[in-house]
Amino acid sequence: MKKFLAPFLLALAVIGLAGCNKSGNNQNSTDLRVLNAVPDAEPLDVLIADDPKVTALATNGTSSFVNFSSGTQDTKVRSSSTQAILLDTSLGYASGIRNTLILAGKRAAMGTLLLPEDQTAPSSGKVRVRAVDVAPDAGGVDVYLTTSDLANAGTAILASVTGGAVTSAAEVTAGSFKIIVTAAGTQEILFQSPSTYTFNAGSSVSLVVMPTIGGKLVSINVLESGANGPSTYIPNPTARMKAVNGIPDATGINFKVDGTTLLSNVPFTGNSSYVNVGAGSRNLSIEATNVPGTAIASLTTTLANARDYTVLAYGKQASPTLATLVDDNTLPAANFVKLRFVNALSDGASVDVLVNFASQATGIAPGKSSGYSTVAAGTNYNISFTTPGGVTLITALTGIELVSQQVYTVYIFGTTASAQAKLVRDR
Repeated sequence: MKKFLAPFLLALAVIGLAGCNKSGNNQNSTDLRVLNAVPDAEPLDVLIADDPKVTALATNGTSSFVNFSSGTQDTKVRSSSTQAILLDTSLGYASGIRNTLILAGKRAAMGTLLLPEDQTAPSSGKVRVRAVDVAPDAGGVDVYLTTSDLANAGTAILASVTGGAVTSAAEVTAGSFKIIVTAAGTQEILFQSPSTYTFNAGSSVSLVVMPTIGGKLVSINVLESGANGPSTYIPNPTARMKAVNGIPDATGINFKVDGTTLLSNVPFTGNSSYVNVGAGSRNLSIEATNVPGTAIASLTTTLANARDYTVLAYGKQASPTLATLVDDNTLPAANFVKLRFVNALSDGASVDVLVNFASQATGIAPGKSSGYSTVAAGTNYNISFTTPGGVTLITALTGIELVSQQVYTVYIFGTTASAQAKLVRDR
């Protein structure tokens, strides 16, 4: 069986002191719990020396501790549904140590991070807090603890945490705090807990920055030390949304969510940046900027936690339509890009797409997108929109540069008789 370790993950060696048994178990045994941080996987089993120690562990779930013989052990991760072995590796489990085995990465390229319990006692009235980042698609992050909001959070307790990293612990006065994660060095919020979490004096806590299927936003799992230390998964309560105006006879469009203006005066072919929106059922509407207060189209949709969306307005201003597109902002591999195509034509025509004169997507209806394609990064790409079957060229982009590890959407706007294409970098 091939053994694989995702390159962004660190396999942490655990060094135990002779005669030291902090977990209270036999020196020839070890305690282990498992955290499933693989966002696109089915429930997983973990086998130690071919003995199933954890079974049917769902994504974002944490198992109870199990005890087994210490030393180097063959460790397998298996699909609970198909019994297929997804990972086979050897890990060293030190005697008398409690560990959390974090399964991370993508299902097709899974890795492990063996996280030993922090055994250093905090100062009186303090709690030791460290961050463990297994969400590399989000980029580097800063972590804040605050009783209110980011504006009053002060300095990050843990800064510039990168994918695969385990930080040193910071001592923080015990109390109840909101947990906020931002893109490193910015005020861009990638996670904010909906309520406070109580950090008890004398405890040691690992804040695991968890990946999400959307790619950019993250969630948090709070791992506390101790044989009965809880694991608390806190899902991200928000989604992200951007707006695109495909209405050719509208000089500007205001986009609203539940009656509150989210983005103002978006011009024809204009696209906004992403903004955070509460997940759940939301009413989306648009109004002409020059006629505020009068909705010209609306749509009720459900936004999933930690997902990215594009809301597209298209058609004619007299009878426009709104559509929500689900965006996938997980990063492609180095030297590749992700690319999709969106039909925002206002005359009801479907389109095909060719990239460098090879068919890439067919029959895209208005208000719809293709799936994502992965292509090599490079320059001088030619992207052509045609009528179905490639019979007639509608419009094209030539000499396009696609930069490594970026995610793009290519839109076609206007009508088949007067169309224009636009390349948009989503991240």
